[in-house]
Amino acid sequence: MSQDTVHNAAENPAGFGLPQILNILFRGRRIIFILTLAGVLAGVAYGIFTKPLYRATAQVRPGIVSYSAEGTPLREWALKDIVRWFRTGLYWDEMREISPFDEAPGPPLLLAEFISSGPQSRGGNVITLTNLSPDPLLAVQALKIAVASFNHQASLDSISSTLQLTIGGAKVRQQKINFEINKIEGEMERTSLKIKNIQTEILKVDAQEKRINSELEQLSFSRQWRLSAVEKTLTEAEAARVRRTDAEALLVTLLAGDSAGNISSSGDGNPVDEILLQSVQRNEAALAGELLSTVNELGSYIYNSTVRADSLREASAKLLTQINDLELKKTVDLVQKRAVFELQMDDLMIQRDVDLNSQKNHLESDLLAEQNQLDMLSPLEQVGRVTVSQKPVRPRKMRALVILTVLAFMGSIFVVFGWEFLRRNRVAIMADESGI
Repeated sequence: MSQDTVHNAAENPAGFGLPQILNILFRGRRIIFILTLAGVLAGVAYGIFTKPLYRATAQVRPGIVSYSAEGTPLREWALKDIVRWFRTGLYWDEMREISPFDEAPGPPLLLAEFISSGPQSRGGNVITLTNLSPDPLLAVQALKIAVASFNHQASLDSISSTLQLTIGGAKVRQQKINFEINKIEGEMERTSLKIKNIQTEILKVDAQEKRINSELEQLSFSRQWRLSAVEKTLTEAEAARVRRTDAEALLVTLLAGDSAGNISSSGDGNPVDEILLQSVQRNEAALAGELLSTVNELGSYIYNSTVRADSLREASAKLLTQINDLELKKTVDLVQKRAVFELQMDDLMIQRDVDLNSQKNHLESDLLAEQNQLDMLSPLEQVGRVTVSQKPVRPRKMRALVILTVLAFMGSIFVVFGWEFLRRNRVAIMADESGI
């Protein structure tokens, strides 16, 4: 087929088949390439020059404003009212005064959405708050400030009367619990002082026992000394009796007069014999007197020793009585007194460490429960924490590049066929119908 034939076939509107379409695309290939390239460049430029946006998400729900008599939490805010509050940007009144939002031209856009879990629109359902920002920290901060702004403004609303009454009642109960805890702590301190006093009394009992032990040691030593003195005295008295017996026997022999008789029987009136006899008699009389004196002294010594031994025995018996009394006092009175003190101390320690401590722990648990309920009171309750995307969610560069490229390509096809249509029907389009 010649070039003229192809040109005539392209200009024939009736013959608009596949060869003609491909011919039109071939002749408009430059336009298609240029426009498609422009779409690619536009997608690249969009990805380069558009600021990346990060998404921060928070989940909230109507907060607890009071509790029923059974302890069931009660919520009073409707989900639709909360969503409407965020969608109308009422948080901007307070956010505009906080840096860095004080330089922003307008409020950041917060999206509030919820899916009802049932026919009711109160409590239990969760509202999802979303904010897009070039700075992930600003996105999180905007959500936190918006939630705080709702709670602040809601606390000034008439509905907060229930919340304020609940808070006031919880604080009054906390004060009562703290007062009871202080009383128990004071009682524990007094119990500790009582325990210290009993410990002091036990130390006194120990001191008394030491003193009694010392007295027992002294009395035992004194009794042993007296018993030893009795034994020694009796031994000396027995020795004195033996000596007195010997002296009495000698005295009896001396008084028998055997020496004087022998001298007188041998004499014949000799004066020497008389003198000897008289001398012997005088010596015997003197010796007899000395022996008699010795016997008397030994008798007196024996008597005194016996009396002294008896006195020492009696004193030893008294000391034994004192020792027994002290032993009885130590083993009965002091042991009983110490046992009574130890029982009292054990009872006080149980009272302090178990009874009072258990009461204190119970009150502290009640105080913690009151504080937990108090912490949960708020017009708006945040569920979990605010999350932020790690990577930018916008722009989606690849998707934007593909979309702009496809749109540019499709647009170029439209331009090529549109231009071909205008070229073929230019005469008819520009004809003046008034001259027909």
